[in-house]
Formats: sequence, structure tokens, C-alpha cells
Amino acid sequence: MAERDLEAMLARMAANKVNRRSFLATSGLLGTSAFLAACSGGGGSASAAPSAAASAAASTGASAAPAGDVESELFVYNWSDYISPTNIDAFKAEFGVDNFVYDIFANNEELIAKLQGGASGYDICCPTAEYVPGMVEEGFITKLDMSRIPNAATMNPAFQSLWWDPNNEYLVPKDYGTTGILWRNDLVTAVPESWQAFKDLVVGEASGKTVMVDSMGDVMVFPLKLLGYSLNSEVESELEEARQILLEVAPHVLALDSDTYGDKMANGEASLTLGWTGPLGQELADLVTAGTAGYSVPSEGTLFWMDAWVMLADAPHPNAAYEWLNFIQRPEVQAEETNFNLYATPNDAAKEFVDPAILANPAIFPPDDVVASLEGAKDLSGSAQRLDIWEEFKSAIGG
Repeated sequence: MAERDLEAMLARMAANKVNRRSFLATSGLLGTSAFLAACSGGGGSASAAPSAAASAAASTGASAAPAGDVESELFVYNWSDYISPTNIDAFKAEFGVDNFVYDIFANNEELIAKLQGGASGYDICCPTAEYVPGMVEEGFITKLDMSRIPNAATMNPAFQSLWWDPNNEYLVPKDYGTTGILWRNDLVTAVPESWQAFKDLVVGEASGKTVMVDSMGDVMVFPLKLLGYSLNSEVESELEEARQILLEVAPHVLALDSDTYGDKMANGEASLTLGWTGPLGQELADLVTAGTAGYSVPSEGTLFWMDAWVMLADAPHPNAAYEWLNFIQRPEVQAEETNFNLYATPNDAAKEFVDPAILANPAIFPPDDVVASLEGAKDLSGSAQRLDIWEEFKSAIGG
């Protein structure tokens, strides 16, 4: 991707401001949660010893002086399969963090609803960037002492000072990517290169074998871009048209699933997914090598997203959290993240250590013509019309 095209795209996103982020409407979507430390599901780190490569990576890069002793625990709330186990093991070994708790959320709305419900005990989490201003406004996250995260200096400046954190005070960019179509061409007769082709397959030969991630913002991209509208549309008539498309495909959708859709694709339960590139290097890796699985960025355009590290306001282990935020931005460590989860790194220094095949993969690092079609997202989680459409769509799935 040419640097000027990336910067132009981010400049478009920087103009995509919202005066007020409304999270309150999301609290009715999902239930509240108990204290994190009592949770045992979805968490924990791998028990294997760090590899030699990981240990070498852990020994390089700047190290900020801790403000106090590094705690022996770190509680992370994140998307599923989003951190390399190799990096977790290396971090635990270097910093003496014996208890690395990793709990997962399916979408940003679930994250916010859990925090609104009173959940506490998390140290760090990884929302999509446009949700950060609202989290600041709600008092959920704390301002970062960037002097304790010197490795953040390796970040591409194009990903900094954007509207969601104009003074670079609250977040550290993690990964960026697109929302698109995962496919298995041994289970469908045509590779969908557009949202229209995706729709035709969903109601046709992929009926009952299509998964969509459990994320309102990502799913709404499909009908709106198919219709030629902005994915951030707030026009009542345009959203109504999008509603009709979603209700048309709903009976043909197998599931909304942000966590195990890679498994469903791998075992043949699903032949199509509206989702992200992550499973290409994990559950679908063998099928990708065989040429029977892949990812398309739809020709009508799609969503550009960026996820970011933030620290919770009541983080019980702040020193361990700061060490993690600095550790994860070491170039070799950050490259391991991209090599593991197949999401593009915004860390320029890391690209030297990214697998060249991944760096050249247009599904992960989009080429210029695709960049031109990408659109950044506003936080529209408080839109009553969108919420009503989403609830109706979910109720109609498989019907």
C-alpha cells in the first residue's frame, strides 16, 4: 500500500467526526457481567515455554522504567484469538506475570455493555478506535503516560492524532484491517468479489451455510455498500432499504458468530462468512495453502477498521499493563502478532519481520485501488433505527 494512499484514507477518516458518542442505548442489548476475576471461561494463557525466537524478540526494544513493581497478574479483555500465544508466553517469562487472564468479547457493544453493567478488574482491552471517545466520556478508560510506552514511537504517524484520539493520550494502535468475505471455493461454485455476488450466494447455493460476525457495524456494511450508500448512513430511507436486504437473507444465515466462524468454515459447516481475515492464518491455514479458501474485499467498497489498546480506569495491575503495552510494540513482537492473526500492523518497524508472503497479501495489506474504496466508521451504536433493524435481523435468522 502506498504511504500517500494510506494517509489520504486516514485523512478522510479524520474528517468523520461525531460530536457525541451514545453508548447508553447498547446496554439493553446485552446483560451485565460479574466481576472479571471470578470468570474462568475464555481466558488463560498457553502453558508452553516461549520459543527461542520469542525470547529473542522479548529481549529487544526499548524498556520503560516501571513506576512500581510489576504485578504477577494481568487481566486482558479482548477479541478471540487476537494475541499470539508465543507473545503471551514470552511476556510472562520476561516480566514474571504468572497469571495472564484472557477473556473475550464478541463485539464492541458487548464490551461497552459489560463495563456499563459494572464489570471491573480488567487492566487493558482492545476496542475498535471509534469507540474510544465514548469510553473516555463514560470514564471507562484512563489517560496513558506515553513516557512509559517508548516503543509506541515506532508507530506510523498516519495512524496517530486521528479524531478518536487527537492528542494521542488514550490509545495505542494495535491492528487494522477490513470487513469482507471469507469463502471456500470447494463449497461454492463462484468466488464472491462483490457484495452483490455475496448476496446471490447467500440466498442460493450457500443458503444455510453462511455465517456473519456478531457485530452490527460490520454486518450493516453489506447492504449499505451493496446499495451504493455510505456505511455510516443515517438516512431513514436508506436504512430501510438495507433492512429489506437483511431480512431477505436472514432465513439463509446459519449463525452470527464472531468467535468460532473460522472453525465453522474449516469443518465445512459454513462455506461463506462476512468477517475478517484472521482465520486465514489460523483455522483455514491448510485450506488457504491448498487454494480452497480465501478472502475478498468487495468491489463496492467496505469498512476500514483499527483496533487499539486502552487501559481501564480501575486497572488493578497498572505496572504489568504498561509493560504489556510497551512489550507488544517491540518490532519483532508486533510482527509476530501479524504473522499469527493476519491483521495488518500499523507499526512501521515491525514490517521488516513480517512474513514477506503476508506483507504482499492484498487481503491483509490492501493495494492502492482497494484503499481508495475503503470507508472509516462512525460509532452509530446508539442509532435507534439501526438497533431496531439489528434486533429484527437477529430474530429472523434461520427462520
